[in-house]
Amino acid sequence: MDELELLKKDWQSNPVEYPELSYDEIYKMSHAKSSSIVKWIFYISLIEFGVGLLLILLNPKIESQIEFPQWIEIMSYATFPVIAVFVYFFYKNYKNITATDSVRKLIKSILKTRRTVKYYVLFNLVVAGIFSCVGLYIGYVNTEGGAEQFNANAHFAEYATLGIVIVLVTAGIIAFFYGVYYLLYGILLKRLNKNYKELKKLEV
Repeated sequence: MDELELLKKDWQSNPVEYPELSYDEIYKMSHAKSSSIVKWIFYISLIEFGVGLLLILLNPKIESQIEFPQWIEIMSYATFPVIAVFVYFFYKNYKNITATDSVRKLIKSILKTRRTVKYYVLFNLVVAGIFSCVGLYIGYVNTEGGAEQFNANAHFAEYATLGIVIVLVTAGIIAFFYGVYYLLYGILLKRLNKNYKELKKLEV
């Protein structure tokens, strides 16, 4: 018998005894970790909102350089109140989890936070897709002399090519933002899901 087998037998005959954690200790650990994760979700969304608002304030001439349809301008301003509402929900979720004193309530708060994050990411991806499609179309049309000249000279093949390019570029932009959101929120949600599974075991 070689040395490795002897070591394995010795390890098996002398198992390490880990201290058993009580129900309250496991709950306190899961509660603290969940509270910390949701706090970071709130902080990240707040920073994201602040950066977006700062870019708009520092670049007031962006819209004057490109003539967007009026509904796009209205939509661009309307996104900020919506994002502000999401930030408020993240803050509320953080406060609810911090004040929670039972496993069932903590589980409900975690589920609510997960739903809020998913809706928030979906909203931002949809908005990014719409702005991308409209911006690419208007940008290309402007290089061709404006909408009237483009529509007068363009053929079906050019419309089809432009449509395919817009779809592919928009898909790439959405994929990029999805990757960013996965890094920002996906990793935190995975940790939150792990806490959720631990708490579900306590509930049984």
